[in-house]
Amino acid sequence: MTEAEIMELINLKRRSLEDYKGMKTASATTVKVLEDEIKTLEISLARASAPKPTGQKKIFLDECAG
Repeated sequence: MTEAEIMELINLKRRSLEDYKGMKTASATTVKVLEDEIKTLEISLARASAPKPTGQKKIFLDECAG
């Protein structure tokens, strides 16, 4: 899943969460599940956009060449 797709899902779930919070009949379980899904997506977005370590690859290549 691309970063753009993850961000779109986060926005969609946030809108759904706000809708559920505005309803008097919304269950606490549904709200909690949506909050957890948003947190999970935010973590995956942070991992996807984090820079990849390049130092380890260089060390490995240097050891193989030597």
